[in-house]
Amino acid sequence: MSLRGIPALLVLGLLVACSEQPEPETASGQAPEQPAATHPVAEAEPAEGPPDWLLHPETLPALPEPEPEPEPEPEPVTDAASVESAPAMPADDQVTALPDRPLLAIVIDDLGHSYTQGRRIIDLPGPVALAILPQTPFARRLAREASAAGQIVMLHQPMENGAGLPLGPGGLYRDTPIEGYADILLSNLAELPGVSGINNHMGSLLTADRVAMDQLMAVAQRENLFFLDSRTTAETQAAFAAAAAGVPHASRQVFLDHVRDADAVADSFAVALELARQQGRAIVVGHPHAATLAFLERALPGLAAREGVTLVPVTALLAH
Repeated sequence: MSLRGIPALLVLGLLVACSEQPEPETASGQAPEQPAATHPVAEAEPAEGPPDWLLHPETLPALPEPEPEPEPEPEPVTDAASVESAPAMPADDQVTALPDRPLLAIVIDDLGHSYTQGRRIIDLPGPVALAILPQTPFARRLAREASAAGQIVMLHQPMENGAGLPLGPGGLYRDTPIEGYADILLSNLAELPGVSGINNHMGSLLTADRVAMDQLMAVAQRENLFFLDSRTTAETQAAFAAAAAGVPHASRQVFLDHVRDADAVADSFAVALELARQQGRAIVVGHPHAATLAFLERALPGLAAREGVTLVPVTALLAH
């Protein structure tokens, strides 16, 4: 799908609105999946019901494996800070030259509660990064299989948010002791074989706190990790802290599935493609909703030939 032929002013308006809109914050919506009883894997996988902190169950796609009974999806909770205009990013985070061919990177958040959903991401044609929540039933297994398949693995680090949503296990708060940042992050990272980066799950309060971001980036620098800012607030300090610490970094530009239906996902993807054509690159963040997975499985095969945009790992679009 392409925005070619739309008047230039309308396209530019879409791109500006897209690039400046912070991502709404929602608690992770993945219900744990029941592992198959007849084919045990090497690691015992929990088969518990949803933990109390999962406030927003989401509908899973119809799949051949047993899945939990879907529940109605609530509207995403938007943090009040997300309506503000975006501040300027550090100079080295700006696009300074267009590549020969427009580039697109895709990251899928909130993984770890369903093996099947994560496996569908791993099996997509081309590079798609998996951002996996810590201490989830399938975190280690998905990280191991994604790494083996050559996909980027990221820690989807829960961070304090302005909407008051619970973070679940392994979260970071503004009042976390300074010495506690490294302990929490290293514990979460240890669950993910092959992890190479971090991005924030929610986090409008924490990413706006420069002291907190400096602590996080110190760990990222020591562990040779990159950081992707999901931009859940216009007041984010993450890119500034990453640049100061020498951490490779980037920021989300397009949120793929704020509205969870096929047409809305397709429209957001079209905006991302046009942004890539205009600026040379675009970074898209989505979630393993049924509409998103189905769309990507249709749209990614033959993308370069059809749209003239090349899918690349998110690591190809980092500022250093």
